[in-house]
Amino acid sequence: MKINNHEVTVVTRCPFCGRANEVEVNEDDYLDWQDGVLAQDAFPYLNANEREMLISGICPTCWASSAMRMIANFEDLFETSDDEDYPEECFDSWDNWDFDKDTLIP
Repeated sequence: MKINNHEVTVVTRCPFCGRANEVEVNEDDYLDWQDGVLAQDAFPYLNANEREMLISGICPTCWASSAMRMIANFEDLFETSDDEDYPEECFDSWDNWDFDKDTLIP
């Protein structure tokens, strides 16, 4: 981190690609953020990519790549199966639940 004329240059390193990135912010805003102010409130002048680099270090390229992989795998993540794929004991204890099983939305 470099401080120059009340501007702070924060250097982050992307955990995925290892690329170093710099984000310049106001020193007082940086101190507010370090004291717990949310990034979107402390740095309203930064775009979402710049705030994300401050928060997680993830660069925009890797963030977009991760999002695209997640979208591509969305159906696999939330794929449903028929009840017969599960052992019968998974359904033996409906009486222990605090809801009416007949009103559940499939």
